[in-house]
Amino acid sequence: MKKLMFVAICAMAVMISCKNAGQTAPADGNDSMAVAAVIDSIIEENDTTPLPMFLIGTDGKYMQMLYWTSVEEPQRNEDNEDYYDTWHQNWEFQEMFRRNAAQYTNLLDGDNIIKIKFIDEVLKDPDGKMPSMGEIHRKEIPSLCARFDYVNAKDKPKADEDGFVVDTWGLVIVTDSYLNSRKRLEIKHLDEEGGYPKLPADIVKQLEKEYGMKAANSRKIEQIGGRYVHGTIEFEGEYKNGPKDPYNKDRKYALALELLIDSGKVYRYESLGYYDEEYGSSWNADADGYISNDIVAAFEGPKGLELCYTHGAPESFCVGMIYLRDGKLFEHQYEMYHALVDEEIPVWKKDFAEMKKLYLDDDPHSHKYVELTKWAHCYIDYDNEWVWLRDSVDKNGAIFIRKDGKFRLVDVENAHQMPTSCQKDGISYLKFSGSAGGPAYQHIIYAFQNGKQLWKLFALEIYGELDECMLNGKNISKEEGKAYLDKVPEGKEITAWFKNINEDE
Repeated sequence: MKKLMFVAICAMAVMISCKNAGQTAPADGNDSMAVAAVIDSIIEENDTTPLPMFLIGTDGKYMQMLYWTSVEEPQRNEDNEDYYDTWHQNWEFQEMFRRNAAQYTNLLDGDNIIKIKFIDEVLKDPDGKMPSMGEIHRKEIPSLCARFDYVNAKDKPKADEDGFVVDTWGLVIVTDSYLNSRKRLEIKHLDEEGGYPKLPADIVKQLEKEYGMKAANSRKIEQIGGRYVHGTIEFEGEYKNGPKDPYNKDRKYALALELLIDSGKVYRYESLGYYDEEYGSSWNADADGYISNDIVAAFEGPKGLELCYTHGAPESFCVGMIYLRDGKLFEHQYEMYHALVDEEIPVWKKDFAEMKKLYLDDDPHSHKYVELTKWAHCYIDYDNEWVWLRDSVDKNGAIFIRKDGKFRLVDVENAHQMPTSCQKDGISYLKFSGSAGGPAYQHIIYAFQNGKQLWKLFALEIYGELDECMLNGKNISKEEGKAYLDKVPEGKEITAWFKNINEDE
């Protein structure tokens, strides 16, 4: 990469997320080129000394280095002229990590270094489309990413029952060249019972005077290399020296500072939030007050201090670097990922094909004339994954359960057999009821508890009187059948939001 491109990348990063300030004065709007120059000098080494990167999340098998833009190089046209340079620079920055992915063989875990290996890239989802980027998904949903695994299986942490490994959020990975050219520094977290200790009173007073604002709170978060202290301070009220927002001239800012203290010297950069006279200050959705960065790895490099940080909030997760250069502190945010925590499990084209085959096999003569065109997840219970397929006029359909990646046809619906559901005493019931011709009326009832099917009941009524009953395929007496029927409440309509199986329809 050329030097001018590095400056452009850094300028882009400044516009998105980089903040900086001098040692003794509040930041102004003239420091962006200084940020660009500092980060430029570091990225310039990337072919021989790639920057640290972060693993975020898992697909249940491998750890992920999540991408934030398409792997296809952007092409300039008249529609993207205004933002093309930023877009392309963002792509170039990601390419730095992609082309060096195999060199990231060291995962930093506390004081330990665990050997990892590059596996592959996920560039397509099962439907052949490009996965989403810049988002953190549940493990069943593919992300555009590079995937890594542990060299030694014994190093792999155990996942919970949902396949989620908490420790894969924001783990730092580095190359041998980076480790060999830096001194790794110890990080001591300063949290104690009751929270974090406050910053020294003289430092708080100094910053209050400089910014003309009163501190709402302050914290010492980590000690780095036995020398530096990382902390934060959050101010009350509106920060009147914030930049002008070209899209919202009425915007008011809240102010917090990320601080690095070294033998009484205070380095800082600003973190701007929103200020509302009624609701006060906010920096992240659904979060009270300012959430500080978390320093997860620290190095003394050839040109100064280099800190890897993460920033977790209720709906986002940020990763990046902080640099101390020439008496100033600079933040370079790689990306702010949107954290999606309540997503629907995907159903792919191959899944629809499998379910349609099960439906056809259930009744090859009648079902070959039925076209199932839409689908929905429904919730008979919350232990199983239920998928409901229907035709376009809601007269025919089928309800399936997926377990361990395989679908099972529970039962079908038609004009004589309509589904309802209900719950009682911890048991969930799926009912198919309807006319069986003339005075006959039939019920097929499935009972589920803790994710398992307890029983299946078939009951045939003639003029409202039980005539025939079967439990799990075996005949039982009318008295036994009535006892089971009496357990089941009246069924209710199943709530489901259907989507076209063919997304293009």
